[in-house]
Amino acid sequence: MYQCTENVHERLISILLLCVLSTFVPDPVFSEMFRSECQDRHFSLSVKSSFLGQVFRFDIEDGSGMHSLTSQQAAECGYSMVLDSQGDLVLRVSYLACYVDLHKDMEFRLLVWFVNKNANDEETSYPLALTCPLQQHWSPREIVCEEDYMEVSVEKQILPDSQMGLEGMTSSSTGSEEEGLKEGRVLFRMPGHAQGEGDLPSREKALTVAEANLQGYHISATENRILLRCAYSSVLSYTLQERGDEVEAVSATIFYSHLWTLHTVDISVACPINQAVMDDGHVLWTFPKILPPLVHAGYSAWSASVGVEGHLLSDCVIQRRGYEIRLRDGIVEIRIPFGAEGGYVKSHVVDGQYFQSYSIDLLYMHQWEDSRWVLTQHRSFRPLWTPPIPWTPMLLNNTVPSERVFSVTLGAFAPDVSLHNITVGGETVSWVKAERLGLKVSLMSFPNGTHAYQLEAPFSHPLISKKYVGGRYRRYMLAVTFTLLISPHGDIYNHPAAVACDLQDVVFPRLEGNCTNRGVQILVHHGNLDSQWAVYLGGHKLDWELVEQGGYVLETRKDYYSLELPLYSIGMVYEDLTLRGLVVSVQVNLMDRETGSVESTFVQRCCFPIRELLVCLPDRWMVLVVDTSHITLPVEPRHTTLLDPSCGPRETDHTRVLFSFPLDSCGTIRTLEGNHVVYVNEVRYSPALYPTGNPLIHPHYRLPVSCRYPVNDERSRAVYHLRPAVSVAPSSHRRTVRSRREGSQRRPASRGGRRPGKVYQKARSAKEKASCPRR
Repeated sequence: MYQCTENVHERLISILLLCVLSTFVPDPVFSEMFRSECQDRHFSLSVKSSFLGQVFRFDIEDGSGMHSLTSQQAAECGYSMVLDSQGDLVLRVSYLACYVDLHKDMEFRLLVWFVNKNANDEETSYPLALTCPLQQHWSPREIVCEEDYMEVSVEKQILPDSQMGLEGMTSSSTGSEEEGLKEGRVLFRMPGHAQGEGDLPSREKALTVAEANLQGYHISATENRILLRCAYSSVLSYTLQERGDEVEAVSATIFYSHLWTLHTVDISVACPINQAVMDDGHVLWTFPKILPPLVHAGYSAWSASVGVEGHLLSDCVIQRRGYEIRLRDGIVEIRIPFGAEGGYVKSHVVDGQYFQSYSIDLLYMHQWEDSRWVLTQHRSFRPLWTPPIPWTPMLLNNTVPSERVFSVTLGAFAPDVSLHNITVGGETVSWVKAERLGLKVSLMSFPNGTHAYQLEAPFSHPLISKKYVGGRYRRYMLAVTFTLLISPHGDIYNHPAAVACDLQDVVFPRLEGNCTNRGVQILVHHGNLDSQWAVYLGGHKLDWELVEQGGYVLETRKDYYSLELPLYSIGMVYEDLTLRGLVVSVQVNLMDRETGSVESTFVQRCCFPIRELLVCLPDRWMVLVVDTSHITLPVEPRHTTLLDPSCGPRETDHTRVLFSFPLDSCGTIRTLEGNHVVYVNEVRYSPALYPTGNPLIHPHYRLPVSCRYPVNDERSRAVYHLRPAVSVAPSSHRRTVRSRREGSQRRPASRGGRRPGKVYQKARSAKEKASCPRR
């Protein structure tokens, strides 16, 4: 159809110009939208899918005017219109089709108008003049099985003249062969109901050529050939099973007279109509080697070849693409690998999963000789396709751990798939934004037309998760979701993936310790995964609350921080107490926050000289150091006792004495005061030289000592100073330490302490003990 604004003069000029030029559309824009090609026995014209309007059609113009074809008329006239796997519109027109201008059956011209109609019902028409020469000479008999029609043509020169009559048929005296054909008759043969392989037709029906044309059988003649064409499932066709394959056939003979001679022409045609199936990753299509309606005695010189999109392929190309042609039990098997070159892969999204289907426009040609026909060429144009098949894209992990960069590739995808965005570590970014965020996304194209997407992300990127897994190994995890768009409808497919890499690159915080004049100093040097660890001091988690309660001194530096724990503060463990000094330790544990396991332990021990001290240990045990040097009355420390005179000191020097005893012995008095149990004893000294009966003289030395325990917890520990003391020096390599006043605030210590004396000695070897100077 033409636009209303186009005048007749312009229309004639455009048609003449197109006819003079060539088969290609002269406008460069049109050249991108239209592609025409001369193939073996037909014109091929394709229109890009992006150029198709809401409604479109092809109109054909010849000397008699413009022709718009319905689908039925197109099939009877030799026109086939399909959408290929890429969505492009493809028109295939037989060289012997209606409205084709033939020149001695050697050159063929066709004027096609492509008509686009938009949403406003406005039409735009584009004239396309197609001219093709015959590339290969006609064979005596040629049969074409197109997608929606069957066609057979035979040469006139080799038609056997026959004087055989046909009942009810009269010879025409006309000298025109064309007129004789129009007045001729067609005899159709059909098998009976119990038809099987090789059965002869059992029914016949004779029609005039005009009547046959009305029944959908296009019968015509060219300068050198006679042909019959019909759509599939025509009224006089029949189907048969040939070695398991379904074949549709029309068995017909034309009778016509020319120059008083009756001619007969066998114009039977048969085409397999079975569909392809999937078989072990291949598209399998089968074809009977022999089609009984077409083959006569003397069958020989059979050969077969395949092609794609109307072009036959050489044996080398067939082998390179992986196509296979096999002959098995009289059946030709054509196997094409799924996704092989020459076909098209279409992507689908079904219930959120990725699927692929495969289609290929196959041309199968086989030829043979028999007693009636010197050569028969049989061409089948068969679009093969598979249903959507689940297809999981392959994720390749190309990461090299030493490079500390994740590199993953997802594919391969068909051309109709494009990357929309990626989601890494919960953050969705577009392709362009990914580059700005330090993520590199690349498109990788392959020779077979497929492609893949590569993502590179440094281990150090904030969107990469990191987790400690033990043994100084850190696991780097790339969690990514590829979001892809499927053309042309914009379906979305999400492909999640996770890739992990373990590296032994964890540096633990390094722990050090010192003895200071106030207590114990702990230094924590930073590692590279500090957030993974929690620091515990003697079983107490280090946090701000512990720092305040313990009276710690906290100092921070660039590479480390230090804690000074005062003597008798939380976190201290009192390992040994002798007259040489008090051995304390601070155990620092580096604990995994997630698993609770201890990764490393450090213990700092210090020995502090003391003058006087009272320690209430768990399990009701008292350790006592008393200094007698400040007493006016001379005291011999080794002669001191407790309330029970049989309980003497464990250790003495010239001024000091050390007692260690359980609180349920040595005359200890137990009382209850509120919610506490109080144990009271005395350190006594009674010199033998002083008269005991003189009431004015009290030479006795008495020092009351006591321990208080909560009623419900007699495993607690407390440390007390008995009286003021002067500053004293710790070990020669330590700083000085000051003791607290008598009755100073009681501080609970670790419950894991041990008893003094032999109990301490069992817990620690001599080498483990901190060195304390002898006095």
